[in-house]
Amino acid sequence: MRKISLKAKIVTIVLLVFFGVAPATSYFVIGYFKDRLQESIQNQQVILVSRTASELDFKISSAQRMLVSVALSIPEQVVRDPRAAERFLYERSFLSMYFDSGTFLLNPGGQLIAETAWKPSRVGRDYSFREYVKDTLATGKPVISAPYVPRTLHHPVVMFTAPVFGAGGKLIAILAGSTDLYKDNLLGDLSTARIGSLGYFSLYDHEGVVIMHPVRERIFSPADKQAEGMTARIAQARRGANVQGELGQRDGSRTLSTMKKLGSIDWILAASYPVEEAYAPVQRLVRLSWWIMGCGGVFAALLMWMTMSHLISPLLSLTRQIRQLGASNGDLAMVRIDSNDEIRETAEAINGLLERLRLKEIEKETIQKDAMQTWHLASLGEVAAGVAHEINNPINGIINCAQILAAEPCLSEPERGVASRIIKEGERVAVIVRSLLSFARYEGRERVPAYVPDILNDTLELTRVQLKRDGVQLHVDLPSDLPALLVHPHQIEQVFLNLISNARYALDKKFSAGAGGGKRLDIKGEKIIGDDGVFVRIEFRDNGTGIPRDVIGRVIDPFFTTKPAAEGTGLGLSISHGLISDHGGRLKVESVEGEFTRVMIDLPVMTWEDEYGQKGSDSRG
Repeated sequence: MRKISLKAKIVTIVLLVFFGVAPATSYFVIGYFKDRLQESIQNQQVILVSRTASELDFKISSAQRMLVSVALSIPEQVVRDPRAAERFLYERSFLSMYFDSGTFLLNPGGQLIAETAWKPSRVGRDYSFREYVKDTLATGKPVISAPYVPRTLHHPVVMFTAPVFGAGGKLIAILAGSTDLYKDNLLGDLSTARIGSLGYFSLYDHEGVVIMHPVRERIFSPADKQAEGMTARIAQARRGANVQGELGQRDGSRTLSTMKKLGSIDWILAASYPVEEAYAPVQRLVRLSWWIMGCGGVFAALLMWMTMSHLISPLLSLTRQIRQLGASNGDLAMVRIDSNDEIRETAEAINGLLERLRLKEIEKETIQKDAMQTWHLASLGEVAAGVAHEINNPINGIINCAQILAAEPCLSEPERGVASRIIKEGERVAVIVRSLLSFARYEGRERVPAYVPDILNDTLELTRVQLKRDGVQLHVDLPSDLPALLVHPHQIEQVFLNLISNARYALDKKFSAGAGGGKRLDIKGEKIIGDDGVFVRIEFRDNGTGIPRDVIGRVIDPFFTTKPAAEGTGLGLSISHGLISDHGGRLKVESVEGEFTRVMIDLPVMTWEDEYGQKGSDSRG
């Protein structure tokens, strides 16, 4: 299999990452830009449509108000005289500014009285069939018609009407004005307005029929013929909402459309902006992105190739030196790398490997020495047990003889006091011997019920004199109602002895060795209830040297000690921690250097099941 260099691999990976990340980044950036552009265009369309709708409403309302004001000024005699009516209309030439297809006056029957739009006159022609006539007569109010095509004009027009009232408020005529949707007037100029280059406005009636469109052929056609779903959007706009979105036109193009209902009439104004023109900046950005990615990829490949050649040079040197190390015999030379990066760190790590191996060998020897020392301690325990047995018999004899001597009636008081002192000191020696025997005795598998005060008292029998001689103020606070424990008492006594010994050492280090003021050891107990059960907590607190913060986490490690090599083995707390853990308990050390050390032991109390099992075991024994 052909070997591929690290340089080629890294360059390939960089290019793969580049051509993976860059298109994805461009996709999201362009998508974000497109969304923001669409949002901006639609916001602009809303503003434009709202403004245009307001202008259109104003024009329509102005035209309607103008027509109504003229209708209010028509006398009854003008309505009865067609010539006077025609003259009246021509004299109001300003109406042509709004109604470029003429103004008309019709009687209540729908017959034409006069007009300004056609010669020869169509006076007398009946227009009662027109919807705008019917609606005006029915409501007695001004009306704006839907677009229609007059027979004489062949252009779509919209008719504005205003009722004319006579004396007593009776409708005597209808004044009408017509506007051509093909001309530049109050409605027609909407068809020539542009949004950008290709965008446009369109107008729809309440049924979705096109009223105004830049493509004249589309006028009068249903809205759904222009774009899919147009009628539904018009219905939504009629309910007062600004309808926005992308629409697919029937010719295949797509537009960004915004619709708004006019306020003066039930018509819908729409603004349409072709997507192709709207998103032209996005398309330019896409093309630019592909060009940048192509050129950037080539540039990145060249740059990475040259950079990797420079960076890998120290690595190749390191490889050669490591091969030389592997081929060498005897002492290994140090690896030398002229760089300040991770490769140099690797070289330093390799250089440190031999040193660590040497230290491991030294550590192994140290562990063996410590193990030997532990064995010596165990042997010393056996010797202590033998010595205790040898002392036990003579001391019992001494006590018995002293008791016989004290019972003699002929003794004087000083002599009797000496005998009592012999008995007292002998019994004290016997207690110490029993404690040594208990400490050295092998513990069987069975645990027995025991109380913390009893275990501590046995421990203090061995240490109280030494504590007093060292000037340590001992304060014990153990409640009498502490529950029983199911333990190996002598193992717990061993733990207590170790903790008291450590406290004595720390106090002697901080204060002067031997008797000295300020030394204090507090031992207290309490029952605690936790999530994992009920425990008895025994706390040993001294005001000695404390433990440095950087090593407190290691104090229970085997062979770790803060004492000089001649004064400690580093096994005391480790063994104590193991013994407490074997009993299902916890041992925790807290300390502030120079102030105090506190060791807390939590041991589970004896449960009903423990007591029942213990009694069952006793009954079977």
